[in-house]
Amino acid sequence: MGKTTLAQKIFNVATIQEHFKTKTIWLSITQHFDEVELLWTAIKHAGGDHGADKDKSTLTETLLHTLSSGRFLLVMDDVWNDVLYVPVRNASKKQPGSRVLVTTRSAHLPQQMQAALHQHRVRPLGNDDAWSLLKKQLQPDQVVAIDQLKTIGMEILENCDGLPLAIKVIGGLLSTRYPSEHEWKAVLNMPAWSLTGLPLELDNRLYLSYEDLSPQLKQCFLYCSMFPKGVEIIQAVVTEMWISEGLIQPPDKRRSTRSHEYGLEDIATEYYRELIMRNLIEPMEGYSLTGYRCTMHDVVRSFAEYMVREESVVMVGQEQATTSGGGMLVRRLSIGQTVSVVEWAVLQRHESLRTLIVNSRVNFHPGDSVGSFSGLRVLYILSADCDTLVPSLSMLKHLRYLHLEDTDISRLPDDIHKMKFLLYISLGHCKRLCHLPGSIIKLVHLRSLDIQGSNVSVIPKGFGELTNLRSLYGFPVYVDMDASNSWCSLQELEPLSQFRNLTLYGLEKVQDSRMAEKAMISSKRHLGYLELQYSASGHTIGTGGAEAEQQQQQKVAEEVLEKLCPPTCLENLTLKGGYVGRQLPDWMCAPASAEFKSIRYLKLENLPCCTQLPDGLCCLTSLELLIIRDAPAIKRIGPQFQASSSVAARGSTASTSAPFPKLRQLFLNGLREWEEWEWNDCEEHMDVETAIAMPCLERLQIKNCKLSCVPPGLASTKRHTLRELNLYQLSNLTHVENFPSVVELDVFDCPKLKRISGLSRLQKIRIVRCTKLEVLEGVTALDSLVLHTTMETLPEYLRAVNPRYLKLECNKKLYESSSSPGSSEWDKISHIGKHNIVCLED
Repeated sequence: MGKTTLAQKIFNVATIQEHFKTKTIWLSITQHFDEVELLWTAIKHAGGDHGADKDKSTLTETLLHTLSSGRFLLVMDDVWNDVLYVPVRNASKKQPGSRVLVTTRSAHLPQQMQAALHQHRVRPLGNDDAWSLLKKQLQPDQVVAIDQLKTIGMEILENCDGLPLAIKVIGGLLSTRYPSEHEWKAVLNMPAWSLTGLPLELDNRLYLSYEDLSPQLKQCFLYCSMFPKGVEIIQAVVTEMWISEGLIQPPDKRRSTRSHEYGLEDIATEYYRELIMRNLIEPMEGYSLTGYRCTMHDVVRSFAEYMVREESVVMVGQEQATTSGGGMLVRRLSIGQTVSVVEWAVLQRHESLRTLIVNSRVNFHPGDSVGSFSGLRVLYILSADCDTLVPSLSMLKHLRYLHLEDTDISRLPDDIHKMKFLLYISLGHCKRLCHLPGSIIKLVHLRSLDIQGSNVSVIPKGFGELTNLRSLYGFPVYVDMDASNSWCSLQELEPLSQFRNLTLYGLEKVQDSRMAEKAMISSKRHLGYLELQYSASGHTIGTGGAEAEQQQQQKVAEEVLEKLCPPTCLENLTLKGGYVGRQLPDWMCAPASAEFKSIRYLKLENLPCCTQLPDGLCCLTSLELLIIRDAPAIKRIGPQFQASSSVAARGSTASTSAPFPKLRQLFLNGLREWEEWEWNDCEEHMDVETAIAMPCLERLQIKNCKLSCVPPGLASTKRHTLRELNLYQLSNLTHVENFPSVVELDVFDCPKLKRISGLSRLQKIRIVRCTKLEVLEGVTALDSLVLHTTMETLPEYLRAVNPRYLKLECNKKLYESSSSPGSSEWDKISHIGKHNIVCLED
């Protein structure tokens, strides 16, 4: 119905967060929760320390004491009984103004909680909103003539009862069909609509969508229910699990039109994206562009858990952890974060397991073994002390997927080559892990290795024999000056031609560009993700070294990066850590950059010596996200950054009509000396035929620089998509004018800012420590204004605006002179309907 969504919107409102800034707590409650774990979580989120105590009465007192120390907002999502009622009620009595917000499916909960509660019943969507929501689920090319199908669409929506989740799921199903009356009628007439006698978990609409899946996709969807509430579904993790369990089959070469090189990971990624398109899993906040991290709606998860109840068990409470699956032949077992501590001996009873996922603490003893899981295909353990299991790992003869992230393991077994079916090894952030066994190079079927964040500094020589490798994260660059050494150097990556994902770490160690050239990165024609990392402590530029030595170091860095040119099929590129070159490579400049037609995400971080941005970024025709962070040597960005005229003059094959044609989000942070942004396509000088740069830009953030104004070309009336503008720590900014499409504006710490005007659609503005601001006008649609000021009088511009809501954060003197009718500053804000005035000194 949308209860959680509504609660999240309330919880995330800036004014709510600021009002309860000492304590805002979100608790997701499962139907079978563990009380001790829930108390621990509540205490931790409230800023307290539970001390690993397991006594419920002691923990209840601790929570009461922690909550009582300040005004709090507590959201308890999906509550089934009066959990935490006593400590929360008593704490709220000690802290007047505290609030508790509960979402529940139970109509009887208010009586159970014995409190006079305000109840808000979320209403079903009306016809117009339902139709609008349905259309949002379709592909852009499907919506063009969709209104001619509205009659039959409304018939379909009648079966959805105004439930947003049902509409999204059915909309996801329709998005897989050609938008025609015949296809939509076929959906309307599906027999699953009229099935009766289904359990509550088998909502007809979910069952309808489920039945429409292919047999393989059904299994992949049901597998996602192994990730309990509160645990992210990560694309790289779940797709590799699908493959390891045998749920992904290679295409039939006799029938498939796909290339013979179309791999299992590509098919799994297609399935993952289809589940997103069908709204059976949903991208988390911050991942709407990539979809790399997802979650599953509680109702959808309940449905999936019901469908796999005979062979899969998800443990979410201590009682279940000791008793679940008693007589069943359990194939998959997942232990959620809400389970306090699991006894390894209990888990070993499930000898038929093919998948074991552990997201909780496990009580291991010396000598504990994985030997009883002879048929295990997938082993996933997160943040547990499991070093004692390492000697027995090689007993898992059928294991395909080994994931021991953020654990205390210090080694892998020396006989790991006996696990000859291993496809995926993930050892990210295992800080005690310092080396890999030499026998790892015998795992000829290995497709992925992740050692990012571990302390592995060298790789055994012969690594180039792992020619099936698709993903390698955290490869430590080793400079092999002696051929007799037994460690792998950068050039051993040359024969590994199947890479889809690659992360190189410690590139500052490479002192000869020929070594980088031998890695043959540009020839890896399947590569989609490339991350080039430098160690922040690996360079000495600017630390007092001889100038000639520094110049030589910069020259080498530039030559090495030039030779690490990626293939043109790349989609995601990150350069981070401290590249000391004075300029970025030629392959980022025009005309060469125009060949990179697939790059969607580009991140350039920590460029201490770069003096200018490359002129070829505007030619990246698929670029959607650009982040440039910490480039203190850049003082000017010229028109060549976003204008294509100079590019065209140099013979680029890129279109000259729209520089940055698909860019949606642009972040320019930490260009501390940046003073001038010159932009050629200022509106009054633009030809009618000329398209503006960045026509799809939705969000712009500029932070920590000396820019005095945002260029007029960026503030064009032709720019219809720019909705969010964030300007932080701009020491010389004097005005912000004429952004007709911006809906939300943040200006923080801009000490010279004097004027904001011409933002006719602006609804929300936050002004923090901009003490010279004199004019705020042309904001006729303004709804919410948040003002944080250290001055002793209110600014005069408040008289000229009429928002629905004003939040004022100020010193004690201004608080006293503006908080009530008759006070000296009251007349400046008396016309504004709703106020929230906060004294910062309190």
